[in-house]
Amino acid sequence: MTESGFQGEKLHVTNAALHHLRGYLALFVLPLLTPVQAQTQASCQFTTFSRIFTIPGGTRFLVPRGVNDYSTIVGDAQDNPDFSVRAFTRSSGGITYYRHSSNGTAGNTTFTDRTNGGVNIGVADSSTYTYLASASASGTPFTLQGSTFTPLTMTIAGTTYNKFTVWGMNRWGTSVGAFNDSSGKMHGFKRYSDGKGIALDYPGAVETVAVSINDNGTIVGWYSNHLPPNEWRHGFIYSNGKWATLDYSSTQQTSLSGISNANLIVGNTIKGTNETGSFLYQSGTFKNIVLSNSGGTVTSVRGESTGKGLITGFAGYTGFVATCH
Repeated sequence: MTESGFQGEKLHVTNAALHHLRGYLALFVLPLLTPVQAQTQASCQFTTFSRIFTIPGGTRFLVPRGVNDYSTIVGDAQDNPDFSVRAFTRSSGGITYYRHSSNGTAGNTTFTDRTNGGVNIGVADSSTYTYLASASASGTPFTLQGSTFTPLTMTIAGTTYNKFTVWGMNRWGTSVGAFNDSSGKMHGFKRYSDGKGIALDYPGAVETVAVSINDNGTIVGWYSNHLPPNEWRHGFIYSNGKWATLDYSSTQQTSLSGISNANLIVGNTIKGTNETGSFLYQSGTFKNIVLSNSGGTVTSVRGESTGKGLITGFAGYTGFVATCH
């Protein structure tokens, strides 16, 4: 199956059209900026771990950002004594850390996703530990397989970029993320394994961030029609050259963070600058994701594996990997 490299028209998909659709969007029923009906809670099986550790002089917080089909979780560890950031990999209960060194100096490093082939992707050498909050282009994107660190470049419309944020990668080595052009506008992108890419801009939006791509080439993320401080995020699906909005409700912002090969989509709701909950969406139905025994703490989902649809995230000081339906 090939992946389309062309942008197309904006697509509005209604519930009535579900059974008439074929191809990538056949399983999507997309309510466009309409209030969502009362939601049920997803049925989930959670495997949990602590995301806070005591270190000399303070604490270390793990932020899970991606997971593969083998339940290997990647993300970043943020130390409050010196605000340093190091990438982590959690596998079989053990945690290893990684900081990329440039010119002999270790810099802030994060992993954002991991493929089933054991390739980590991420961003290194950022000047500030908060760079991922806005998907800015201050760091060096890379892949890490074993000990081999490979900086990434991307050529779009004749311009080559070496500073961008890469968020997700599928089995074909196609990655997605966000970059800033020379005017400072933030675009999403789809980068092929040969380094060539296309910009992804939701029609009419002033910001677009592509977050996850499955093995069929379907991409999810978020866009906004307004810049901060008036930013309002809408979820999007981009597939086979067509765009669709996927919003949990009209009263909260929506940010999509993962899509599996079975088109199970996960994301978060936002009010103001705070996340208010997480959800899954499949075949026209939203369901809330709530970590068991979380005591009312907001559950946040951060990534999803393409094959098994494993979900990683956290609630309070507890991280998790889960299967939900």
